[in-house]
Amino acid sequence: MIIKKEKNTIICTLTILVFLLFVLIISNVSCKILDSDSVQASKTIEKGIEKEIVIIEGMSLNQIAELLEENGIVDNALFFKLYVEEKNMEKKLLPGNYMLLTLSEYGEVLDAISSGPVVITYKLTVPEGFTVQQITERILSDIPNISEQDIDDNFLPENYDYDFLKKDGVFVDSLEGFLFPKTYEILQDYTLKNIIEMMLSQYQFETSSLDFTELNDKELDYYDILIIASMIEREAYIPEERELISAVIHNRLETGMSLGIDATLSYFLGKWEEPLTESDLETDTPYNTRIYAGLPPTPICNPGIECIKTALFPADVDYLYYVVTDQESHKHSFSTTLEEHNQNINNAQNQ
Repeated sequence: MIIKKEKNTIICTLTILVFLLFVLIISNVSCKILDSDSVQASKTIEKGIEKEIVIIEGMSLNQIAELLEENGIVDNALFFKLYVEEKNMEKKLLPGNYMLLTLSEYGEVLDAISSGPVVITYKLTVPEGFTVQQITERILSDIPNISEQDIDDNFLPENYDYDFLKKDGVFVDSLEGFLFPKTYEILQDYTLKNIIEMMLSQYQFETSSLDFTELNDKELDYYDILIIASMIEREAYIPEERELISAVIHNRLETGMSLGIDATLSYFLGKWEEPLTESDLETDTPYNTRIYAGLPPTPICNPGIECIKTALFPADVDYLYYVVTDQESHKHSFSTTLEEHNQNINNAQNQ
């Protein structure tokens, strides 16, 4: 009986050893297969290639890990999942668009997708006095995702829901004057319409506190003030002269004199950098304020808030004329009579 019992014990022990040996062999083979697959994957994926990965709201850790492996960001979805769980970060992964490198370290990937996507912005600087055309060129130059094909419809006033874009209940012809000059932060996914909305919203904010009620006595409206402001913006190089130039414009309008401001014709002809010729000055257009009395049809640029304020509140002076008497500083001399004006011209020419 003792011999038989010992024999059974030996058989049982051998059976266990055989089973353990089998498990060891299977495990070794599995590891080799996994190692082989990992090596093979590493060979077919080039390290350090930037890829855009989109993690959608509601994705599970399993789905995220598989997405990362499919795009070569991590070498093994299961191992990455275990790594995230070990760090207790499975509930801290954030949706969004990420730019990640292939075959990254697990820690680097986890840091990125738990911190949230990097917000990419571009700076757009619109100087005071820029025209719609100049702003368009600046946008196309500085904002990568905007193309010329986006331009046409997006600059039509009727595409925007702002009452100030209407004159007597009808949309004005152009956004000229309303694209407020400022430095804007533009998000990467902004469309051209989003950018224009920002400028129009800024214009609304900047001008909301201005009181236009006194204009009724002058037979002017807010759009006329914007036109005057745009002329001041192009004429005044010295801030202290803004309200004086505004006074000349208002005084001439009240007396029925033509404004004689060549900047309006420069706008129409698109000739800002070169002087107007005698032939230019004979151009028959409402923007030629030497020929036509009153204001030009539209603003001639997009003025800053100070020019809008001085257009609304000119200096209390009787000036009707001004002329540049210092070419370097663009300083003007102002006068009330034509005789004084001609004298200022002679003085400037004799300098």
